[in-house]
Amino acid sequence: MKMSLNQAAKTCGRAKSTILDAIKNGRLSAPKDERGRYEIDTSELHRVFPFKLTEHTEPELDRTPEPKPNTQENYPNAKGLEREVELLREMLEKSETNAEHWRKMAERQQALLEDKRPKGFFKRLLGQ
Repeated sequence: MKMSLNQAAKTCGRAKSTILDAIKNGRLSAPKDERGRYEIDTSELHRVFPFKLTEHTEPELDRTPEPKPNTQENYPNAKGLEREVELLREMLEKSETNAEHWRKMAERQQALLEDKRPKGFFKRLLGQ
């Protein structure tokens, strides 16, 4: 039995581009018909891309579980995490205060290092 590229993709559960790549690479042989479309033999497709043929397929049910509501029972560690967030915020506040303190200290040290003596007459005259 011959099938089109689209039918072959659906049959073996692959993308059309995957099957087309296999044809172009020579892994799958498929001649073209008079309209330029590939005619893929079922046995040739099965040789390269093994699949299970079924008479009829039933639609798969969506088996994803329903999301649970956000309650305390669903998050037993919530209290511990809230306490940890509190502690991290306190640490952040302390480190920001500490950084501000050290910035002020650095500014004071820089001010002490600057030469504030009045310039001499010749230096003022020469603009130095």
